[in-house]
Amino acid sequence: MRFLNVGTSALLVELDDRDAHDAMSLFDAIVQQQRNGDSSLSQLIEIVPAACTLLVRFDPLEVSRRSIECAIRDLRSKESRATRVSRTIEVPVIYDGEDSDAVAAMLGISSQQLIERHVACSWTAAFVGFAPGFAYLTGDDPLFNVPRRQEPRLRVPAGSVGLAGAYSGVYPRASSGGWQLIGFTPALMWDEQHDPPALIQPGDSVRFCVSHEHISAVNGSVAEQQTRQSPGFAAKPSKSAPAPIQARGLHVDRPGAFAIFEDDGRIAANMGVTASGAADPASLHRSNILAGNPAGTPAIEITGGGARFTAVGEVVVALAGAQAPIAVHGKDGSYTGIARQEAFLLNDGDTVELGVLYDGLRDYLAVQGGFVADEVIGSASGDTMSHIGPAPLCAGDFLACADGPHTVTGHAVDWSRLPVRGSLTELTVVLGPRDDWFTTQAIDDLIGQSWTVTPRSDRVGLRLSAARPLERVVARELNSEGTVTGAIEVPSNGQPVLFLRDHPVTGGYPVIAVLDPESLALAGQLPTGALVRFRTVYSDAPAETAQVVNDKNYGENDSEKHDISYDSARNEHALRMQRG
Repeated sequence: MRFLNVGTSALLVELDDRDAHDAMSLFDAIVQQQRNGDSSLSQLIEIVPAACTLLVRFDPLEVSRRSIECAIRDLRSKESRATRVSRTIEVPVIYDGEDSDAVAAMLGISSQQLIERHVACSWTAAFVGFAPGFAYLTGDDPLFNVPRRQEPRLRVPAGSVGLAGAYSGVYPRASSGGWQLIGFTPALMWDEQHDPPALIQPGDSVRFCVSHEHISAVNGSVAEQQTRQSPGFAAKPSKSAPAPIQARGLHVDRPGAFAIFEDDGRIAANMGVTASGAADPASLHRSNILAGNPAGTPAIEITGGGARFTAVGEVVVALAGAQAPIAVHGKDGSYTGIARQEAFLLNDGDTVELGVLYDGLRDYLAVQGGFVADEVIGSASGDTMSHIGPAPLCAGDFLACADGPHTVTGHAVDWSRLPVRGSLTELTVVLGPRDDWFTTQAIDDLIGQSWTVTPRSDRVGLRLSAARPLERVVARELNSEGTVTGAIEVPSNGQPVLFLRDHPVTGGYPVIAVLDPESLALAGQLPTGALVRFRTVYSDAPAETAQVVNDKNYGENDSEKHDISYDSARNEHALRMQRG
């Protein structure tokens, strides 16, 4: 068992990859300790099981990394696999998948034997990832080890039952995918009307059974249900529907390039749902504080500026984040420019317009009292990857405000300086968890090069590019494992992807380093064309005393700083490889 750093507030517990049940067994034991509340493990924020690892998230101000490690080692030494108590989920399957005959041939059995073995196998949900409600099921029949399709399908229907590697699973929604399809189930894997929405969760036992219904007999009703209840942005009221009597809020005249509700996000990785939330939480909190709301109240995240809203009734609003010209056009023809981050009153019929950004990428518009926004799994954040939560705003939408006072509160704040296209921004990272998969040259290149934010970036992640790709020393495939916001994942082409708020819950490429929280907020404001340079901190030091490797006191100029950073990163990288 190894403990690998995942930034300053998470650990990756790596277990023997020859036993797929190891991670699940340890997950059970930790959950039991949490229920007892008698150890530091009861203070963990979240546990994300995967194939051979557990991702453990914690608050470093509440519990130390060392105490968590000691508690897990102690628990591991006492662990008993006989204590598992789990639900059993029965899933009916119509075994007529497109790949059934080909899979049977690969395994050297008949199609009928494939069905019999799949039904007879005892399956356990090891972890959930890829999509909300998509459970990776491990079985007790060694027959099932099936390669993925050489060319993934662009669209796999919701309810499709598939095989890939040693896993079986059910697609909860229509999506692309490379699993071998052997059947279809009318059972809903994800239903936001239920609590919890995911039918299968880590640790559940799953039994597949043969359904004799012909697919055409259920296709209509299932298709209707899947469309209505599979993961998808919450439906909006019709634009033609009249606003409620005496409703107060904002009419969306123009949403800009992209606008969506965000708050502090959700904790639902065990159901395959990423945290989501504001890309720049500091600016979200500032806008709400200026408006007199709790810091995490849902606000509108506006990307790229260019938005315009009209007040319906009296509304106190506040804007924070990227600097842009802000103009209030009064219904009476008056004009007022807003020069600072502050709260201001819009009378009925007044409009507020956000112009082209001077710097940064995202702004947050809060209203006093908060918006009326639908929550999914405890959050009103719109998740652009999983497509759950409120949908992106469109022209013509009406955004109702909750009842509250109508007085301006909070103190105006000057605009912070944020990145612009072509400017260089330094982001602080902690090496790991998989930096030992890369060469020493790759570590030098990670922190020695300037990386460009490419146009293929979004709320899922920033795609970065530089002249020298990061070279791997370990060429084998990585089993899927939990990821965090701020993780720098390195695909096969060596050009990193920096995960932002809507990143996948699990990933299959090695993560070389993870951003610290302050840098993560800054990363959410990086526009296309901005330049990034990374600097490292010592990962083994406590978070409150961690020393920046290339701190400005070490050298008088940039070349001296980066030489020191190279040496320090090499030393830590070498030490971590020795430990590995």
